[in-house]
Amino acid sequence: MASLNNSLIPTWVPDPAVATWADQQGFGPATPMSDKALRALAKRRSGKPAGLYMWEGEANEVYVGISSTSVVSRLRQHVKNYDHANIQSFRYMPESPNTETLRAAERELIYDLCRNGFTCFNREHSAVIYGTSVLDELISVEEQKAWFNSPAAADRRAGEADQTVLGGKSAEVRSKARFEELSSHPEFESILEAVATYLHGCVLFPRRTQGQFWSLSCLPSLRMGGGVKRLVTLNMGMLEVFYLNELPGGRLELGVATDSTVLPARMTWWALKHRGASMAGPVHKSSGPNAEYLIFKSPTAFVKAMKKSDKIRSAAARYALDRTRKGRVSGRYADAHNGLLAGAAIDRAAGISLPTVGLRDALRADDE
Repeated sequence: MASLNNSLIPTWVPDPAVATWADQQGFGPATPMSDKALRALAKRRSGKPAGLYMWEGEANEVYVGISSTSVVSRLRQHVKNYDHANIQSFRYMPESPNTETLRAAERELIYDLCRNGFTCFNREHSAVIYGTSVLDELISVEEQKAWFNSPAAADRRAGEADQTVLGGKSAEVRSKARFEELSSHPEFESILEAVATYLHGCVLFPRRTQGQFWSLSCLPSLRMGGGVKRLVTLNMGMLEVFYLNELPGGRLELGVATDSTVLPARMTWWALKHRGASMAGPVHKSSGPNAEYLIFKSPTAFVKAMKKSDKIRSAAARYALDRTRKGRVSGRYADAHNGLLAGAAIDRAAGISLPTVGLRDALRADDE
């Protein structure tokens, strides 16, 4: 295997305060971030070192993460992705591979790091956009950072200038039949309000990026089973990040993907239940290590949570931004985009009022 792309500094030493904190939490000793050390860890754990890890960069910034399969694989990815941090050492804490247990522990540790004033890449640097993306060709990194500081406010400003109409007349014809069918649904107004709220609070400049970096399908031909009917799906790439189902009996259920590390750290299940949400886990294998899908019992409950909870809104926006940067939608996902529904939702979003608290501020705030 190729050597790591970090550069170990012979005179570098861990921050004594970080070392004390890590020892108190139960992490193992600081180990130089080298290919040899990672191989040794994998060998000691029979190739499956599940649990928690933390690393420390050249300037003593830290990061805490988890893996239910192999922290070694995750650490190798971090060395590559966080080359600007020049990672010097890592620590390992063995733990059950149970994802729910790991996520709960990760949230607690991240929030504790921030409360104690450490510079933590999970939170303080989560606004840093690193690497390149095809998205940068359409929306500058400066615009993306400004959006991160206050998604709702930035989207509202952009909405006044972005007037992109996607696909023209032919796209409108393709969208018409299913849009009209959904429009006749007795809960259409609450459905449209929920989609519009997600676009306004979580999607980067939705009018400009629609059909390219996100697609919205209307009454897709999706086999659900158990009498469940899919009404709406919003995809980023191949991944569903937002959906609405109709359950037997007519009740609606809404699912939205969030970044688990941004959700309330303590008593997470209770804080979410208080907002009408429950956790469903990552759902998809390709959804990433920090994905947490939240399930709401109705579109109205989702809208209310988005207006009341900075953490839920920020967790959904953080996840959506990361997925948007992974690339364009293509193939059948792009073809399924219903421009009429998307246009109606974007127009509705202009009349929705969401707090203008930025993701950065929400990440630093104490739990609700």
